[in-house]
Amino acid sequence: MADAKQLAGERPMLAFTAKLAWQKNVSPYFFIVPALLVYVAFFVFPLVKLVELSLYKWDGILPRKFNGLRHYQRLLVDDRFWEALSHNFSWMIAAIIIPVILGLMLAILLSRSSMFGSIFFRTIFFMPQVFSSVTVALIWQWIYNPSYGAINVGLRAIGLDYLAQGWLGDSDLVLPALFIAWSWVHYGFTMIIFIAAIDAVDEALFDAAKVDGANLMAQFRHILLPSIRGALTTIILVTAISSFQVFDMVYVLTRGGPGDASMVVPVYMLESAFTLRKVGYGATVAIAMGVVIVGFSVLFLVLRGVYKDTD
Repeated sequence: MADAKQLAGERPMLAFTAKLAWQKNVSPYFFIVPALLVYVAFFVFPLVKLVELSLYKWDGILPRKFNGLRHYQRLLVDDRFWEALSHNFSWMIAAIIIPVILGLMLAILLSRSSMFGSIFFRTIFFMPQVFSSVTVALIWQWIYNPSYGAINVGLRAIGLDYLAQGWLGDSDLVLPALFIAWSWVHYGFTMIIFIAAIDAVDEALFDAAKVDGANLMAQFRHILLPSIRGALTTIILVTAISSFQVFDMVYVLTRGGPGDASMVVPVYMLESAFTLRKVGYGATVAIAMGVVIVGFSVLFLVLRGVYKDTD
């Protein structure tokens, strides 16, 4: 009889424990589902439709015709695509070096020095990030104007007329000119991330290094760089991906010209899909660009040892 009463008393407790266990195991999914639905609706489904579109020949108006893998075969021998991709890789290499180093130098100067007005300079250097990319492109379009642009006017004012150029009309200068305009915006982003990472470093590490007689270079190499390794990895990865996705500034300033001297993959994708009305081939170019970005990202993270560090 006592056992029956004890069992009857334990049943509500067991039911309550089972309910708590169920809520603990299931409730997280209620928070994941909304984000998952958005992810499926705005990424997975469009990606599937993009892959499907790449298998068809379509001008955007007439009925589609199944084309199989012919677009991918064509892409492999498309000289314009490979030239555009080479421009993106050149842009990526320059982007990893110049804006990242410039942002790191400014971050160290504005975080580790006692200079007056550091907050003001942080704001000034970050301000280009606030402007829309089209606004930035129009500003640099005026700066590079061969007749009344700021660069050529300044060169003529100091007697260096022979250095005045048609910066966006010269096939040898157009890509560096575009990259400079892009870097003017991007280095502010890298600077802010580096400042946040540097401010998080324990000041006691630098004090101990000074006591041991470490100079500034030794502190930078053995304390600062290892401490901001995560931020450096993130910045390099984001910068590299951004260099593959560069579009609006190139499109507004040159549309890939002169000739194809500044053609990049996103602009070539737009030209193929909408200007030439080869929507299926434009989708193929977009998929190829996505594969390159994902492949580079995974390779970079593996080489940096990110996956190993998280195990």
